[in-house]
Amino acid sequence: MKILFVSQSFFPSTGGVSYYLIWLARKLREKSHDAVFINLKKPNESPEQEIESFKVYKVPANSEIEKEVLIGYTNFKELLLKVFHERNIPLDRLYNKHIYGYNEYIEVNHYFEKRIREIVKKEEPDIIHIHDFQLMPLGKMINDLKLPKPFTWHIPFSESIELPWRKFTIELLREYSVSIFSTKSYVSTALKSGLEWNKVICIPPFIEVEDSNINFRRIYGIGEDEKIILCVARIDRLKGQKFLIEAASQLKNIKFKLIFIGNGSLSKEVLKVRDKEEYLEELQELISSKKLQNNVIFTGAVSREILMAAYKACDVVVLPSIQEGFGLAITEAMAFGKPVIGSCIGGISTQIWPGVNGFLVSPGDVKALVECLEYILTNDDIAKQMGVEGKKIFKEQFSSERGARDHIALYKKLLGE
Repeated sequence: MKILFVSQSFFPSTGGVSYYLIWLARKLREKSHDAVFINLKKPNESPEQEIESFKVYKVPANSEIEKEVLIGYTNFKELLLKVFHERNIPLDRLYNKHIYGYNEYIEVNHYFEKRIREIVKKEEPDIIHIHDFQLMPLGKMINDLKLPKPFTWHIPFSESIELPWRKFTIELLREYSVSIFSTKSYVSTALKSGLEWNKVICIPPFIEVEDSNINFRRIYGIGEDEKIILCVARIDRLKGQKFLIEAASQLKNIKFKLIFIGNGSLSKEVLKVRDKEEYLEELQELISSKKLQNNVIFTGAVSREILMAAYKACDVVVLPSIQEGFGLAITEAMAFGKPVIGSCIGGISTQIWPGVNGFLVSPGDVKALVECLEYILTNDDIAKQMGVEGKKIFKEQFSSERGARDHIALYKKLLGE
């Protein structure tokens, strides 16, 4: 089989979708399948490239998209991102979408449509697999191409999103052969929102991790006798960093460093810079008031090698989010055999088996966070066993091998094999 993957961005650009696609493509190649890619061209970038011997075609091919069009496209896609991350966006933004960048959003998708038609003739793929909310309109635009067209939705799709926004989305997703969601709860929401049962499937995300020879403790001056509590998430009120700081301030007789690492995925950064800085200032003030200046480190965005070193060095990974899509930081922690603590929301609750590989807490429950942290950090044997169990869960459910197997099965079904 040859799969044409279409997405806004692609490896080596940072971001979950970029890594997802390269991991999937590598596994497909191992199993004697092929992959080609189409994604948005950066200024002065070549229209055709090869990355790890995969052909990558850029949009547009021989021109540049006007700056005003890109601004409008960006405004509308970020509006959608905010909506599905429950930012309480007024419905007038939907009803008057044309003044919030919708026309430009459609125009950029037409650029993709043109490129897809060119590459389908050239590469003759068996499947066209579209990825994420930025490119939803493509299903209708290329409906006449008689090839299976699955679509993967990579962000939250919860019932708490106002129904008109969900119905707007479902009307676009209905044009695809099938829509892939990351959790069963998102599948349920899609069905309740009007998507037909035979046009939806759950395929959980998957990841790959790499070993790192970097000494994380040495880089950040962390003593061997200090426990490392790691939180990997962008600086955002919805990620709940303040609850973890409050919990850390209540830990007794435990030497620790609390490490906050930004995930570096700027395309997912939906806060205005000013808002982000204000929240970071609030966190710094909280740290000072709790006298934790010597216990907390903000690394900012780091290289993937340093991120892998952080997982390798830490004692526990915590994701105290108020709202979360899937929570790949939990997945990565399990891959490294680390115990995990997370809020019982979204995809986090599907990954953590309480008492087996970690603990679930209610969002904002500082008392529960304290109890879970103290239990894990003062019971080394139990923490180690939780890590072992987490690694088993990862291999069975969230490895790239499992992800490739699920996708190949879906592709074959769509092709009638």
